[in-house]
Amino acid sequence: MSTKISGPRKLQRLGLLAALFLFLPAAGAVAAGDGAGRYSVLREDKDTGCMLTLFGGGKAQLAPACRDNGIVVFDPVRWAMDHGRLALTARKGHKAHFEKDDAGVWRRDAKEGGKSALAFKPIP
Repeated sequence: MSTKISGPRKLQRLGLLAALFLFLPAAGAVAAGDGAGRYSVLREDKDTGCMLTLFGGGKAQLAPACRDNGIVVFDPVRWAMDHGRLALTARKGHKAHFEKDDAGVWRRDAKEGGKSALAFKPIP
């Protein structure tokens, strides 16, 4: 016969470390508003059908099905927040910076000389 243990006794039995693990966010989860999440890739404000995921810990990954040649060639692998701007780092090491507009869309910094209007819109 098995006895089901619940509540505080269960936490006591699991131990403090295991109890903390139960209440911590999942690996890679980060607080809202820091940039991590899934984004649609926009060009000229039109959805390209590509998706970019920014993971907690700074890893960036472009969905394999992306057919937008510009972002595929850039191939973002890392991201960070830099003075309120999103900094994407390409596989080859160069960076592109994006500023958040009032609608929550990250738009390429025009001062960097980017010819295309590249942006990332959060996917709810």
